[in-house]
Amino acid sequence: MTSSGNYQKHAALARPGYGDYGRVELGILGTSCSEIQKLAAALIRDLCPRVGCAYVDADHKEGDQLMDGKGSPDSLMHSPGVMEYRDKIVYQRLDMRLAETTVFDQREWFNRQDLILINANHFKALNQVLVIDPAKPMDKKLHKLTEVSLFLLKDGASEIPVAIKEHLKGWKSIPVVKFDEQKEITRFVSEFVRARIPKINGLVLVGGKSTRMGTDKSELSYHGSSQKDHLLELATPHCEEVFLSCNSSQADRWSGQYPVISDKILGLGPFGGIVSAFMERPESAWLTLACDLPFLTKDTLAYLVRHRNPSKLATAFLDPKGEFPEPLITLWEPRAYPVLMRFLSQGYSCPRKVLINSSIELLNAPDPGEFRNVNRPEDHEAALEALRASKN
Repeated sequence: MTSSGNYQKHAALARPGYGDYGRVELGILGTSCSEIQKLAAALIRDLCPRVGCAYVDADHKEGDQLMDGKGSPDSLMHSPGVMEYRDKIVYQRLDMRLAETTVFDQREWFNRQDLILINANHFKALNQVLVIDPAKPMDKKLHKLTEVSLFLLKDGASEIPVAIKEHLKGWKSIPVVKFDEQKEITRFVSEFVRARIPKINGLVLVGGKSTRMGTDKSELSYHGSSQKDHLLELATPHCEEVFLSCNSSQADRWSGQYPVISDKILGLGPFGGIVSAFMERPESAWLTLACDLPFLTKDTLAYLVRHRNPSKLATAFLDPKGEFPEPLITLWEPRAYPVLMRFLSQGYSCPRKVLINSSIELLNAPDPGEFRNVNRPEDHEAALEALRASKN
C-alpha cells in the first residue's frame, strides 16, 4: 500500500502463497457435509503417514450449547479466553476458547502439514474438489468456486451441469472421476501434493568475517577456483538457482557478477543468511552450504538431495561425531521459515538448535570426513596437502 506521495507503509517482503490455512489446500464441496467428512477420512487413511494431512471443518453443536450456558458442566470451555492442552499419549489435543483467531494463527497451526483438506461448504480453499451431486445442485452457489482441480460424479450424475460449464471457462481440462472410485481419487490427490513439492535453490554461505583465517575463506582455492565458485558449481545441478549469501560489502563488490542475497538481519551469522534467503524466496527450499568445506563432494550433495524428505522441516546429515545434525550442509524446506523466526523470537539464533528440536530427516553421511572445515591458516595448508595426496 502506498500513499498519494508514494510513501510505502510496509517493507516490500516476498509473501508465500498461503491460503487461509497453508500452501497446499484442497477444499471439497458440492455434496453433504457427512459425505465430505467420509471422503476426507478415506483420503487421510490412504495418504498417511507418507503425506502429513490435516482436516478443517465446522461443528457448531457444542458451541451453540456453550453460548446458551449449557453443554457439559465439566468443560473448561465455559470460561472465555481459556486454553486446554491434553497429552493423549498417541496424539495431543488443544482446545481454545479465544475471542477470535486469524489466518495468521491458522497458518502457524498447520505449518507442519503437507496437505490441508477442507470442508469447502464452510471455508475457502486455494484449490477445490467439486462433487457433482444431483441432490445438491450448485446453481446458486457458483460464487463459492475458486480453483477447481477435480470433478467427482456422484450416483445419478453423468456429466458436468451447464451452469458449471458456463461458470468455469477451463472446465474441459479438469479431470473427472466417479465419487466411489477411491483409488483414483487418492492417486489424483497424491499427484496433486507431489506436484507442489517446493523447488530447491542453493545458498553458499560466504558472509562471515573469516577472523581466524585472516582472509576471506570464500576466496581460497582448493580445486583450481575460489571456494565460492567451486561450491556454486557443486550446487548448481541440484538447484533452480544458486546464490551467494553475503554481507553488504561483499554484495556491493559482487553484485552483477554473482547472484547474491545480502544479509537482511545483521549479526546472526549463518542463521541470518538462511532467514534472509527465505525472506527473498519464501516458496523455495534452500540447500545451504558453508564455504569452509573443501572436502565436500558432488556425490554427498547428490545423496542429500536424493534422500530429501519434503514432509519434514529439513533434511540434514549427522555431524562427524554422530551426535548432532550438521546445520550448514542442510536442505531446509519452506516450512522452516516461520520456525526459524519462532526460535529467534525466543532468543535462539543457532541453526543446529532448530534442527535438534524439530522433526527432520536425519541422514548418515556417505563420508563424514567431508565435513572437515577449515578455519585457520594452518588448517588451510593441511587441507591443501591432504587434497594433493588424495589425487596421487
